[in-house]
Amino acid sequence: MPYSYRALYRFIYRQSPLLLLLAGGTAVTFNLSAEAKPPPTLAAANFAFKDTSGEIKDQTAEHARRLHALNEAVRHGLAQNGKVKTVLLTCQNDTCNAAEPGLEVLAAEAKKAGANHLLFGEVHKMSTLVGWIKYAMVDLSQNAAVCERTLSYRGDNDQAWQHAARFAVRDIESNCIDRG
Repeated sequence: MPYSYRALYRFIYRQSPLLLLLAGGTAVTFNLSAEAKPPPTLAAANFAFKDTSGEIKDQTAEHARRLHALNEAVRHGLAQNGKVKTVLLTCQNDTCNAAEPGLEVLAAEAKKAGANHLLFGEVHKMSTLVGWIKYAMVDLSQNAAVCERTLSYRGDNDQAWQHAARFAVRDIESNCIDRG
């Protein structure tokens, strides 16, 4: 029994046994209708990239390739989840992220694609050994965050970035999709 139902249950129980019976029937009706609700539709924007590592070697091309592969892996991984339906944004290019063209444009694109949720984030390379993936999922109909998370990963090679992508998918599933 969810917390809000528990508080309602206690309040009604104190008021009248008849109201309790009616409220119990209503709660069952709400739970049945919630189960019949279709899965959320999610549009996943590309993750932006920020490098503050200060490394001398120019790795722009490698990072662009790894970021593209990470974005594809996240979208593919989420598409495999039966609890959410995924749709593509029409702006699926390198700059289709929260930084460019921005959240307002992404939200409009997501709604146009039929999504009621939007996922966006950033990969931040802090050093050669440490990186972060920051992401948020918003409910577009409520204009509110469903979840926001920061994950860390180790390494700056293809294997580390792909591992980070798989971990991010699992984290999104357990902390955003399974909650909503």
